[in-house]
Amino acid sequence: MPTVICIDVSLSMERKAAEDTLLGHSLASLKTFFTNLQNVVPNEFIEIITFSHTATVLVEFTKNSTELINSLSEIECHDRTCIRDVMELCLKECQLWNVITPTHIIFITDKIPNALDEPLEGFPYGCSMSLVALTPTTDVNNKAQAFLTSCNLKGKLFPGPVLGKDSVDRIFENIMLDNYSKFEACLWFGHQSTSVVISPSPDMSHLAGITLKPTPKTFPTTLRIHGFLPATDLHNPPYVSRHVLLHSGPRSPIKVTSKTPDLRVVLNEGLRAKDCVALVDLGMSWFGVISSHLPKSERNLKKSNLVFSIIAPNAFSWLGNPNFLGLKRLVSADKQTNMPYREDFSNSYDNKSGSGMVWIKSTTLKQNILKVVRYAKRLPDKGSAMFLKELNKVRRSILFYGFTDMMGVLCQLLEKETNPENSEILNKCIAQLKEEHDPGKMIK
Repeated sequence: MPTVICIDVSLSMERKAAEDTLLGHSLASLKTFFTNLQNVVPNEFIEIITFSHTATVLVEFTKNSTELINSLSEIECHDRTCIRDVMELCLKECQLWNVITPTHIIFITDKIPNALDEPLEGFPYGCSMSLVALTPTTDVNNKAQAFLTSCNLKGKLFPGPVLGKDSVDRIFENIMLDNYSKFEACLWFGHQSTSVVISPSPDMSHLAGITLKPTPKTFPTTLRIHGFLPATDLHNPPYVSRHVLLHSGPRSPIKVTSKTPDLRVVLNEGLRAKDCVALVDLGMSWFGVISSHLPKSERNLKKSNLVFSIIAPNAFSWLGNPNFLGLKRLVSADKQTNMPYREDFSNSYDNKSGSGMVWIKSTTLKQNILKVVRYAKRLPDKGSAMFLKELNKVRRSILFYGFTDMMGVLCQLLEKETNPENSEILNKCIAQLKEEHDPGKMIK
């Protein structure tokens, strides 16, 4: 899960505590925390926010621990503290992730903040806070709970007092034990197995709260691959969480030697070469899908990862019940062409072959709109056919989703690209966008 670290840089953090200031002890312990976190959860995205009278993002979400450590040397103290501003900025940063990704907030200050005057709402489900108060006060638990309640967050208080760097180090060690523990499992395929680390750790109680469906009480520590499916048959089902399968060392029940093939490597190469995914039964109709993923940033290195996607019950509507999936060769030849059973239309999650667009994130919506604008800039020399095709796709999706305001924004963007050469085709399209509201009719 992503982590947002909020650091109080007001003048009160400059108070002496043992051989250094409160801020100095905090920054020194954070450097150790970043190093340890890189070893435990190497794919954790971390962002640093500093706050006093205003709140600013010091480092945006990154997995680079070196960048995080170097940025701490740039921190300077300012005047008073404004809690409302930092919580509103923190809310905005948490909302950059989708609604099913919980964000953990580490709030470092010298004293427990008072409850907000107006409750703050909008944090994604599952977000939590570790409140680090370096100077203890009376009635700390009630005051901390009142602050967390006003922010609509669950959390835990980690009070001081600060007797030196060691005491602050112990606070961050406790935070790591509570929120960033490794989850190790044994992955089986046939008679071969390997020990893997699932990062980030899966939380079935969180998944149950998202889907409101019965879930296993605990996530299984033994993952058995039951079979494989072509990626084209699976399409793109809605997942509730995604994880990376990392190497955990030789803890498999089978004796591992230098000649024993690594199951992770075999799966990674095989799934990528055959364009398939592996299916894992998690119990109570929950399933996991293992696929090979090559990030854009690592395509030059040709370094792919095994991605483990957790899928809720009844998510394979176009395949039927996954519990009844079997070998294709067991079915007579005259019935093989009808498997898997498909609808006559493309499902709503297939954004590649279908004509519809999936607008789950605001960035995807912006990309589709800007794509139309790019084609409009090429008019009239080239790209008129592609311009009309993309324009009709965006227009149809706007009408289906009911984004009426977005239609006006699209018309304004096209008006800005109008020039004497393309004015005829663009003005004609703009007029049809404003007047025609039938998604079945095409703009020509």
